[in-house]
Amino acid sequence: MRQAERDIDQLFVIRRYCDRLDKALNRFGATYDAFADDTVFQDSCSLCIIQIGEAVNRLSERFVLSHPEIDWSRIYGMRCHLVHGYEMSDSEIVWDAIEHCIPPLRAFCEQQTASENEDFL
Repeated sequence: MRQAERDIDQLFVIRRYCDRLDKALNRFGATYDAFADDTVFQDSCSLCIIQIGEAVNRLSERFVLSHPEIDWSRIYGMRCHLVHGYEMSDSEIVWDAIEHCIPPLRAFCEQQTASENEDFL
């Protein structure tokens, strides 16, 4: 498999976890108060963000450098914070990522994969 195909595969992975994040928001409530009060909601969203960060980390350097409009290092940094921060996770920071980082990332991935085979999803 060529690197460009691997990059597209990872964009589809990101899209899938964005979809799962949306399902969590729909199930638990799309408000910060609901998020802050429910550790199961927080865990569900955190897992999606971690998986998104993993997929971002698997993108080629060439792809990442050719798309500076996405803050790839911040996305991966959030993944690292959630994985290695142990009990130091701040629900406000995670919620900010959900509200402000995920929507443009999702739109970017949808645009980049629009011409690809949708059966992959």
